[in-house]
Amino acid sequence: MAAPFPYKSFSAEAATDYVTTPEVAEIVNLAIHLSRPLLVEGEAGCGKTLLAHAIAAVLDLGDVVAVTVKSTSQAKDLLYRFDALRRLQDAQDPTNEKGRYVHPYIHLQPLGNAIASGKPCLVLIDEIDKADIDFPNDLLDVLDRYEFEIDDLPAEESALCADDPNKGFGRVVKAKPGGAKPIVVITSNREKPLPEPFLRRCLYIQLTFPTDPALLAKIVQSNLSRSGEQIQESLIHHAVQEFLAVRQRSEECGLQKPPSTSELVDWVRALHWQQRDQTNVSASELRPADHAILLKLQRDLETWKRPSDSEAPG
Repeated sequence: MAAPFPYKSFSAEAATDYVTTPEVAEIVNLAIHLSRPLLVEGEAGCGKTLLAHAIAAVLDLGDVVAVTVKSTSQAKDLLYRFDALRRLQDAQDPTNEKGRYVHPYIHLQPLGNAIASGKPCLVLIDEIDKADIDFPNDLLDVLDRYEFEIDDLPAEESALCADDPNKGFGRVVKAKPGGAKPIVVITSNREKPLPEPFLRRCLYIQLTFPTDPALLAKIVQSNLSRSGEQIQESLIHHAVQEFLAVRQRSEECGLQKPPSTSELVDWVRALHWQQRDQTNVSASELRPADHAILLKLQRDLETWKRPSDSEAPG
């Protein structure tokens, strides 16, 4: 008899601290049921990382197992670590029996531990596009089969490692029979293209900037509720309207980084702190402090300040 499916369904309505759509929720559920990684793309600040935390919260999975990818990251860093230096030091002590072996110095890392444990959990691989192209390529088979081989562990020590109460895994690491495969959410800002074989293994979500003022206001209120801030709805709705005008002009000017939802939330907080209201918040008359929050690149700021064709003298 097959083990019961370990995950319940994710729904947009249940994500009380995160605003999403039924379409996104449907793709999330497909990724979970197909045991496929979920690749989430979108401009910086659009809520990619928060989506992973919302999934974990709705599914009662506890804390997200988060891995922030760096330019120097290797796929093996997510799976296991071999403390070769410590073993070398211990091997030089003739009284240290442990130094004769490799397995005491093998330690599973976040993704490897999630696979081996067989417990329901969510692993977030954040900003995968920062790494070298070898990183996603080396994860292909791991994310396809949810198992991997520890190359540094000698085959003759596999059984010893598996029998070690502090380890419990052999040279080949895979989920225990009947265990759950981790939900894997991967985010990318598309700084570099990802290899096609890797993309084929993922289900894909593109988070786009919402243009509906009511939805934007709901996103702002959701973010503020997480920090317990109380800000007047009238200010939020007015700021959203002006922000949409800023966003539209940003796109018309071809700014490299148009302000996104994270900038909007920060702007509303700043307006509240400055005690500003509808009478002194306007997209056409931004203050230097507004520029600092909404426009993050010097080139974008210079472009923004440049008179438009309609404003230029005839």
